[in-house]
Parts: sequence; structure tokens; C-alpha cells
Amino acid sequence: MKALGMIETIGLVGAIEAADTALKTAEVEIVNRHIVKGGIVTVELSGDVGAIKVAVEAGAEAAKRLGVFVSSHVIARPDEMVSKMIEENSIIVAENTTEEITEVIEEKELEKEMMEIKEEIGTEETEIIEKSVDTLTEKPIIKENKSKRK
Repeated sequence: MKALGMIETIGLVGAIEAADTALKTAEVEIVNRHIVKGGIVTVELSGDVGAIKVAVEAGAEAAKRLGVFVSSHVIARPDEMVSKMIEENSIIVAENTTEEITEVIEEKELEKEMMEIKEEIGTEETEIIEKSVDTLTEKPIIKENKSKRK
């Protein structure tokens, strides 16, 4: 792996802005992104040492302008084990993202089916009520006065 650059922000919007600025500033590429609890997002970049330094600095400044900057760091020559860790994590993130997307799609399909069922039930109930109202007839109520008759 070449140099590794990391930019940490609060929130995804700041991370996207930082990554966009970094990518436009120098010849680097995004390796991964981590969404940590508490809204912290870390973007990992790789490229030549000089390009990474410039890109991380520019991305950090973009995050600072939005007020969401947490930290940034550059590792000029990451150890081979660090590189493996990042590569393994990238695969896990990609698999998890696919699973999450599949779950969301399935949930949306279920919601759509539920709405269709509710609409069908609503239509049937409306028809039953209308038929019931049509069959009702007015009947006068006569009360007999049971007063004392002699």
C-alpha cells in the first residue's frame, strides 16, 4: 500500500465534503469509510505520500469549514499488517452494505404489500357498510302509554 490518509468527521455530510475536496485536490483514491457510533465517520484515502498529505490537509480544511472536523492523520508507509487490516475491512464493509441495501428493499416491498392489503380491506369494508346502510329501513317507534285505564 502507498501512503494512508485518514479524515475523521462528525456526520456523513462532512465526511463526503472532506472526501470530495481531497479527491479533487490530489491524485488519491478512497480506500474505505467507517461509520462509528456517535455519528463519527472516518474516510481512508491512499496514494503517494505527497498527494496524500495535500489531500488530507484540504479535506480536513473542508470539514473544519463545516464545523464537523474531528481529526486527521497521514501514515507515510503503513505496515503490511495495517494494509491487510484495511483490505479485509473494505470487503466486510462492502458485504454489509449489500446486506443492508437488501434489507431496506425487502422492508420497502413489505410496506408496499401492507398498503395494498389495507387499501383492499378498506374498499371491502366500505362496500359492506354501504350495503348495510341501503338495507336499513326506517321503522317508527311507538310507545304504548300504559297508564291506568278503568
